[in-house]
Amino acid sequence: MSYEDVPIEILSIIQKGAQHTVTSMKGQGVEQFGYNELSVQFLSNVITDERLHMSEQAKKTIPDIWGAFLGEALIKRLGGKWIKLGNQYGVLIGKSHICFPFEKVHKQIINGEIDSIYGFYLSTLEINKNQKSAGHGA
Repeated sequence: MSYEDVPIEILSIIQKGAQHTVTSMKGQGVEQFGYNELSVQFLSNVITDERLHMSEQAKKTIPDIWGAFLGEALIKRLGGKWIKLGNQYGVLIGKSHICFPFEKVHKQIINGEIDSIYGFYLSTLEINKNQKSAGHGA
């Protein structure tokens, strides 16, 4: 598996996008919003409820900002780091599990709850747990 580290300038943009999500949600009265499971579930529900009413601009912007948040939430929970694989940015967890938070947010906006970011978050936690118990993960 051949990937590159994310340049520091891009990493900074990703982290600012994630923090913007936290700041924005708290500013809208979601007091307990942070890099945690309940906040991922909250965003997933917002996408499900609002996706059919989103402007084309929102459909282009939200995956970047909320995908950054989703990736950072996974990193803060499981460790890992942002990487670049081909022309996509993803999160490497452990030695071999790569997930693509930006793409997943986009898929939920397009496909609805079947591509839930909350389900993605939970399945990533489960994969990590199984890799650790099998002795494959960090």
